[in-house]
Amino acid sequence: MAYKVIIADDEPIMKKAMQTLIDWDKLECELVYSATNGQEVMRELDVITPDILILDIQMPGVNGIEIAKYIWEQRLPVKVILLTAYADFSYAQSGIKYNVVDYVIKTGAFEELLQAIDKAKDQIREEESKQTEQDQSILIESFFNAVFDESLYEKDEIETKFQGTGLDLGSGYVVMALHFRMSEDKKRDYTYKSLQNFLKMVFETHMVYGAAVQKNMYIVVLRDVSEPFQKDIQNKCLQIIEMMDNFMKMYVYIGISKRSENVLALKEMYEEAEYAVRESFFNEESKINYYKEYKKESRKYLTEVDKYQEELRYLIKKGKTEEALAAFHKLIAYQKAMEGNTNTALDSGISILTWCRKVLADFDKTLDDLMGGQTDFSKMIYQCRHVSEYTEILEKVIGVTTKYIAVAVSKKNIIVYECEKYIEENYEKCITVSEVSRSIGVSLSYLSRIFKEATGNTIINFINEKKVEKAKEYLGRTDMKIYEVAEALGFENTTYFSYFFKKYTGISPKEYKEDGGV
Repeated sequence: MAYKVIIADDEPIMKKAMQTLIDWDKLECELVYSATNGQEVMRELDVITPDILILDIQMPGVNGIEIAKYIWEQRLPVKVILLTAYADFSYAQSGIKYNVVDYVIKTGAFEELLQAIDKAKDQIREEESKQTEQDQSILIESFFNAVFDESLYEKDEIETKFQGTGLDLGSGYVVMALHFRMSEDKKRDYTYKSLQNFLKMVFETHMVYGAAVQKNMYIVVLRDVSEPFQKDIQNKCLQIIEMMDNFMKMYVYIGISKRSENVLALKEMYEEAEYAVRESFFNEESKINYYKEYKKESRKYLTEVDKYQEELRYLIKKGKTEEALAAFHKLIAYQKAMEGNTNTALDSGISILTWCRKVLADFDKTLDDLMGGQTDFSKMIYQCRHVSEYTEILEKVIGVTTKYIAVAVSKKNIIVYECEKYIEENYEKCITVSEVSRSIGVSLSYLSRIFKEATGNTIINFINEKKVEKAKEYLGRTDMKIYEVAEALGFENTTYFSYFFKKYTGISPKEYKEDGGV
């Protein structure tokens, strides 16, 4: 590669010397333009962007410092070398803040200018190398992100994309999942950056990927994991845990996948690491866990868990807060004592959450209503890595649910009483269920449901039964005519009243009256 160079000097002798006395080919450079003043340089910068710009510091119109400032402000990828005389060397120092590569005294030997050009080339190569590393780093990060979030899953595509990263996994790799308990007041970006720095310091070139994939979860991929290094991972993980505790006051738990040499196993390794970190769920003292095959739980264990959950569901529905929380703690204690699977425990939590939602729905309520805002409890439960987090969430859900139900059940009994009382006082009129619900101040659907649950009867049937009872009283104990009884009970015509009466009693009003109300 030939580095493009522009020179500019208003002294013809100096410009001619640079053009003819410097072996540009030997320097791997191409002299693309020679300017006499600063205006020429500025015009040429609109046409071509050189790699190196050699400028006289004092030129008419636009001087070297002003051009260096322009390049710095526009962030052009140009390395500037300033030519200066003894008299204005102190003035040249003002160019330092504009990232000038070097200053060369005109009266000195040409060797200094050649050294400055080499220095500029070294800086260009270093920046290109850094850019290449950054580009590769972006490719690598993009590849792992795509595999882990499953936007990249086709085998052929995974292999092609992996080859494009230029990454060598060496003698195999492992995936690590780090879960940390962090207070809400901590700045997450700062925490992730600190964690990444610790990891790079400990694992050095073995670490090829590190990113936060979900709240409080950081995933790391380690390459070139030979057997000797694999044995050393435990000690290195302990260093990470100790550093995060000492410097960040954070508790870190680590899950480590099995070792693999197959890039197609990446997603599986990720899931293994995530599963392994959950193995500290019931035992928070276990800070580092290696993936082990899933232990299938016995039918007896699952049956016992169902029994505990059944008792808990009953207590939640009855609104018994203290008893429900005690039953929940018994369930957790049993699962912990039996070394139950973490996923089964979390599934129990989801089952409890679902039941609480169902019970509240019977009262036209949701957890969001009671919590004063939307909360994704399902997501929170599945993201729990320790039983203390899990317990805190479920205690809150159970507590809020049962306390509301306790009040609501009492209130429901009052509503049913008020409904019956209103009907008792008004059944002789032509009343409707809508009228009853409006008088009490609750929705028609809610009133109908809780009345049915409490009495086993419908409201309309309850009204009709009251009308029939009164009709029997009028027909059997008074001299009222049948049409008078119908009018007294809110019926518009006698024919419909007769139909209604026979439907409920099996005989007509006339037959009932003739039989003497028997």
